Formats: sequence, structure tokens, C-alpha cells
Amino acid sequence: MKSGCLQAICGVALLFAVPLNGRAQNLAVPPEVKAYAAQYVAAFNAGDMEALESLNLPQSRACITPANKEIYDSLLSMQMRDSVPPGYRLTLMPVNEGNLKALASHAYFPVKPERELHIDYEYAGTEDGGSLVLWLVRQNGRWTGDFPCMTEEAIRDFRDSAADREYYRAIAAAIKEPLRSELTSMVRVHKLGEAEARYQKVTGGDMRTAVLVITALQEQVR
Repeated sequence: MKSGCLQAICGVALLFAVPLNGRAQNLAVPPEVKAYAAQYVAAFNAGDMEALESLNLPQSRACITPANKEIYDSLLSMQMRDSVPPGYRLTLMPVNEGNLKALASHAYFPVKPERELHIDYEYAGTEDGGSLVLWLVRQNGRWTGDFPCMTEEAIRDFRDSAADREYYRAIAAAIKEPLRSELTSMVRVHKLGEAEARYQKVTGGDMRTAVLVITALQEQVR
């Protein structure tokens, strides 16, 4: 199963939605959190970045400035290569402090989160799926998103890795037929593992390269 890369480059993408350490005791998911999750998934699937931002605390939204907005938009766009299918599962739990420590060099929270909300999903007929991790805090009597802000180091690292991302995008764009159509068909039905294995077999390269090339191809065909 693949993890949604929301809150993917890997270290920086942790601030979008990658589960880190083991889960704590699960809590009952109240109706208002289910409603929040439904709003989030709808905006996520629609690619509506403004709607996603609006679901977060004002303190979190304030971290996105004209100077760094393209970084946040790029990371979220990369994550939104996939959509969340119906039938996703919600898990609400206390905040895992180990997760926060793992994020520390890449992100910080203007307001300390009180809960983690995991949205897990699979694609029917495949071995692929994903997981989004959202942090929540209760303000003014309701639960709302507590999006982590990027550190200056994370912003710098993401900008420094731009050449690497373009390198793999160029490789993906240059894949010839009939392999391109074969891989594209797999990607469109969320058979990413099969596409990566097929690309690796045909090219004789390593799996890391295959994963990065198929990820870039996924951006190009969505």
C-alpha cells in the first residue's frame, strides 16, 4: 500500500499526510469530525486548494505568504495526484508525540494539535491505497484543521530539490510507446505498484528510480 504523500521531497511531504510512528488508542469519531473529514475529502478530490486552506486555523493559514505560497501549492498538488475513493476509514486518536518530533526539522504548529485524524483508503481491485493524516484542534466549540507550517529549512530543501524533480519528470515524459500506454493504463486505474515493477523490468534500473519516474508519470496523466 502506498501512503498519500497532506500534510511528499519525502521529509518535506511529511507535513501533508504521512503516518509515522505506531498509533495510539483510537477514539470514537464524533459526527462533527466525520463532517469535517467529508468536507476535506471533497475539497481534496476537487483539487480545490482554497477550500482546503479554509478548513484550517487562521494561525496555520497565516504561514502561507506570497513568498512561499508556490511551495505549499506544489506540495499539495503533488499529493493530489490521487483521489480518495468512497468507503474511506476514519481513525481519531490522541496526538502521537513521536510524530511531532519526527516533523520538527520540517514543520511546526502555531497551535499545538490535540488530535490526529487518519483517513485510510484502498482502490478496489488493486493493492494500492493511501493514508492522509490531519491534525485537529478544538476552537470556539468545534474541531478544525491544525495545519503544520514549513520551517525555513524545509522550504529551502524543497527549492533545492527542484532540479531532481524536473529530472524525473523529463524521464517520464520521454517514455516511448508502447511502454508509455501500458504504464499510463496502469497508473489511471491506480495500479502503481505494477507500473513500477513493469518499468523496472523493462529498463533494468533500480526500484527507487522506478518509483520516482512513475510518480512523475502520474502527475502527467492525471
